[in-house]
Amino acid sequence: MAQWCLGVDLGTSFSAGVMAADGRFDVLEVEGERRIPSAVMLDERGTLVAGRIAQRGIAISPERVERNPKRYVGRGRMLLGGVPVDVADALAALLELFVSEGRRRFDGAEPDCIALTHPVAWGADRKAVLLAAARKVVSGVRIALIDEPVASARYFASAGRATGGGSRLAVYDLGGGTFDAAVLTVDGGDFAVVGEPGGSDEIGGEGFDEQVFAFLGAQIERLDADWWQQVTTNPERRYVSYAADLLKMAREAKETLSKFDTSSHYVVGINEDVHITRADLEDLIGEEIVRTVDILDQTIRGAGVESGELAAVFMTGGPSRMPLVQKAVRERFGERVRTYDDPKIVVAYGAAQLAWKLKVEHREPGGGPATGGHPVPAGTSGVPGARQASDSPLPAGGPAGGQWPAGAPVADLRAFTGPAGGATGDHRVLTGPGDGATGGHRVPGVPGAPIGPSGGPGGPVGTAGGPTVQGIEKVMDAVLEARAEAGRVFVHQAFDNGHLLRRLDGAGGRHDRELRFGRLVEWAASGEGVVAVEQVGPAQVLVRTLTPDLAIRATHPMQMWGNPTVIAHGRTAWVFFHSRQVVPVDTAMGLPWGETGQLAMIELDLGGSFAFQAPQPRELGSYAQWFLNEDNRLRRLLDQEAPSGTEPSPSVGAPGCTVVLGQFGSNKPMFQNRHQDFRPWQVLCLVDPGGVVRPTVREPGRSWLHQVVLHRGRWFTSGSAGLEADSADGRTRLIMPRPRGGALRWFPAGTQIYAVGTDQVSPARGWSVGIFDQRSQTLEFLMGKQSATLAGHLTSRHRWERPRFVADGDSMWMTMLDAGRSRLLHVTPAGAREVHRAQGTFEPVARVPTGLLCLHRSADATGATRDQPATLVHLPL
Repeated sequence: MAQWCLGVDLGTSFSAGVMAADGRFDVLEVEGERRIPSAVMLDERGTLVAGRIAQRGIAISPERVERNPKRYVGRGRMLLGGVPVDVADALAALLELFVSEGRRRFDGAEPDCIALTHPVAWGADRKAVLLAAARKVVSGVRIALIDEPVASARYFASAGRATGGGSRLAVYDLGGGTFDAAVLTVDGGDFAVVGEPGGSDEIGGEGFDEQVFAFLGAQIERLDADWWQQVTTNPERRYVSYAADLLKMAREAKETLSKFDTSSHYVVGINEDVHITRADLEDLIGEEIVRTVDILDQTIRGAGVESGELAAVFMTGGPSRMPLVQKAVRERFGERVRTYDDPKIVVAYGAAQLAWKLKVEHREPGGGPATGGHPVPAGTSGVPGARQASDSPLPAGGPAGGQWPAGAPVADLRAFTGPAGGATGDHRVLTGPGDGATGGHRVPGVPGAPIGPSGGPGGPVGTAGGPTVQGIEKVMDAVLEARAEAGRVFVHQAFDNGHLLRRLDGAGGRHDRELRFGRLVEWAASGEGVVAVEQVGPAQVLVRTLTPDLAIRATHPMQMWGNPTVIAHGRTAWVFFHSRQVVPVDTAMGLPWGETGQLAMIELDLGGSFAFQAPQPRELGSYAQWFLNEDNRLRRLLDQEAPSGTEPSPSVGAPGCTVVLGQFGSNKPMFQNRHQDFRPWQVLCLVDPGGVVRPTVREPGRSWLHQVVLHRGRWFTSGSAGLEADSADGRTRLIMPRPRGGALRWFPAGTQIYAVGTDQVSPARGWSVGIFDQRSQTLEFLMGKQSATLAGHLTSRHRWERPRFVADGDSMWMTMLDAGRSRLLHVTPAGAREVHRAQGTFEPVARVPTGLLCLHRSADATGATRDQPATLVHLPL
């Protein structure tokens, strides 16, 4: 069968492909065109379609279409028709058009090699998305990734437009979504990037289209203001379709002005003509074009190259054909500028040349072509521009245990064995869940052999040099969480093929009730029952209400994004969740580093009869959280200077709960993915049983709220300024200022309320605990250490990563970490004392009549990621 190769440039606005066979290269026309729109659409059957068909879908179902899927690489999933779609799937649908057309021309034969281009600034995480998309289209085919500037340079070199070895050249790449600049060295056919590439994610052809759209829109508004307002604000499909038509008109006007001085267009909706001249366009985008030339200049100087030393400046990308762009670059770099009549095709040509070179030069022994689908390693001789790629998936976040299908069997479960050499080595194979007669689990207060330092009997768990408690008993393994409510202890266990929720029977010495789940993502318990959220699919959950005996009262299928927050208070429970897909945002969109979404809630009755009515979700409003940008990837620790939304929390001494919504306003032009004039605020919502929500907008000028505690009829808050409390006259008083870079939180216990703080949140450093004196209205310091930290992060968005505090009457239990050891502390109004010391993490989870239940991981000394199963132990008191 014929052998062929393919080079594809999946662009922001348009994509192009070039095929290679027998050393010849031809533009691969798809749908009869050399360039196809990069749009994707999710049709009513749930199938992703791409190209011209998807673009035409904007006029029919605009909510199902994404014109620029490439913008989502590294930023999360897109929402098409209310369904979250992974960007790798969208790019795969686009790539499939080129591969299918190639197969058709070569009697169904698979390509020998596919080379895909990407922006030079893309990191490994974004390139992994591109590789994953290719793997969805072909298997057993070599995939190579190549920098876009290198691909364009390969083409120009093959066309005889570059000079000999040792030359330096620059690439000016103005695309639909971004501008990129790079300096390369050339030695024959080999290229390498010199210095740090430059560019801007804010300048591109899409942005120019939106500016023309606004320019024409101003004329339309003067002619018919009411119609223009409907087009820009009304979500009805007809008006969204009008807006899409106008954006297409704006793009056509921009392209027309590359050949003519004036572009006129008829607007059907108002039966009028609008106009734009080339001078108008140059006024709109002139500063941005000058900025691109400046960026290229800076990139060249940053690479240690003088502009006069350049052999050539290659111009690529569709918008580079604009007369203003050509003029600006040529005025700066003169005769060194090189162009091509279709700069979009240049990049795909270079990629196809690389793919063919790989086919020719890399063969298995015996002369056959190399196959197997392995990425080309970096530095391969004679393969310029090929970058190392990986088939390994990116690390996945989220709670331990991954995702299991609903109703997964729980037979032949094995206990979590924990790290080797741990202090709790008495691991057993369970016989499987039953009626409570088997399993061998001990519970608090039931006599049993204590667990020694090596897992055997005879000694306390501990570390030399610190206090230890005699008679610590192991309860069970594979535990994620344990909670005590109304004299009952509920335990959440995670195994390889499912989760269990168990109730411990202190009198019988074993667990007496259990319920199986596929993946239990969140739960809460009260004296009246339990509410549990089980994941059954992407954004699909089952919300179950259970009796105190773990019998199912009701099951409610729902759609949720992200992990919900569950609160149980008496016979009322609330589930707070994102009703839409959460969208990661950053400064490239004109917003802080964070996430935006829509918060909703449902209220459940835990004490009602088994006859039930499906709960009706209530939208609370938009919900944004802003984070510290730790590594340009994680969204984990809340920014203590920012107006984030807070996690819902139960009121203490009152029947309801509280939540703070982080909200903002901005000016966002139509079809532009960038916010302007960012204006944030917060809304405090008090939620009472019966579905009553009382929202209050936080007044401007006050500190941003990070925690709200209603304790014994009085408000205590933690915010950007520090810890505050309301006085008898209703005024707010600052109790303790927040250390810069640190965090402070309130923790109520009985009639008392404690304050816990850290000097620094990233990395975690220093800690202290104090108690609020009701008489003096001040904080009294109890204990602290600058060289130690808490077991967990006060500001983490993840519940399992925050420190565990257990209220015990007017006292509380907590853990600090010092030199790789956990130190369990008992904090009372009179002071704080260390009770137990152990290697790794040893955290309190529930107070029981005979002592304290704790989670122990002997090998985890950091406390930064505590979402893996641990051993539940009983510490007698």
